[in-house]
Amino acid sequence: MNTKVLDKQQEGRDVIARAARLDREASPLARREAAAIRDAFAMEAEDLTGNVATVPQTPCPACGCFTLRAIKGKAHCVSRHCAPRPGLRRRWAYRDLAFVRPGTPRGVQRSEGYPADIRPLPFLVEFFAASGHRVPLSTLTRWVKLHNLPRWPVDSKTYAYSLSDVATVHAVQVAAREGRQCGNGARPACSGLSDLFFNTDDQAGAMDQSLMKRRVAVAKELCADCPFLDPCREMALKPNGQAQHGVAGGLTRNERRELKTRRGVSA
Repeated sequence: MNTKVLDKQQEGRDVIARAARLDREASPLARREAAAIRDAFAMEAEDLTGNVATVPQTPCPACGCFTLRAIKGKAHCVSRHCAPRPGLRRRWAYRDLAFVRPGTPRGVQRSEGYPADIRPLPFLVEFFAASGHRVPLSTLTRWVKLHNLPRWPVDSKTYAYSLSDVATVHAVQVAAREGRQCGNGARPACSGLSDLFFNTDDQAGAMDQSLMKRRVAVAKELCADCPFLDPCREMALKPNGQAQHGVAGGLTRNERRELKTRRGVSA
């Protein structure tokens, strides 16, 4: 038998025991942590066996759509509307995904130009079936017409739609059916982008300097438009604050140190 499977079986027993101890505490926080570690272990075990089901059934913490896919040990959001810029996909480690709350759908989005993720509706029906919220082809057809989504001809009788566009409609409709309030789904700009925000000035020796500067510039640009910029910066500037590395509050580690020095705060 695969030794990784055997190790996972032993880890599973440890997880079950730990979750049981947390359940016995009976506090809301302990119960939430117990559920989270069970979910994280399930995702990791599914990834190991290749039978992934839990990740696609989890709404994206950033956009609230059912567009998460397990790729190389992490949950990636494949929606273009969730990415803060082209080529910068949000992703979460399974343990982080299990602890964070799902995002709230932000409303219907429509693509411009010719998006790279256009698919025929039958494909999209199967895609969303993996979320556990299956939608018949007739219903999906009605939804895309109702929201006037842009379409592109495949042949004389068939049209394709952007997967990302349809995902926003699907998320809004599912939220409405389940009685969940749709809002702006505000999340920190760094959500799901830890590789960008925390692999910057701390890896200067291992990273090309020009690449490092570009990454820092992108992170700062995202921070500038983040609704949580001010509290994030204040938290990062507190004595012995958790955000000691990378970009936090729109500042690099060295910039935070200089500002702390001017304020007379010990790092």
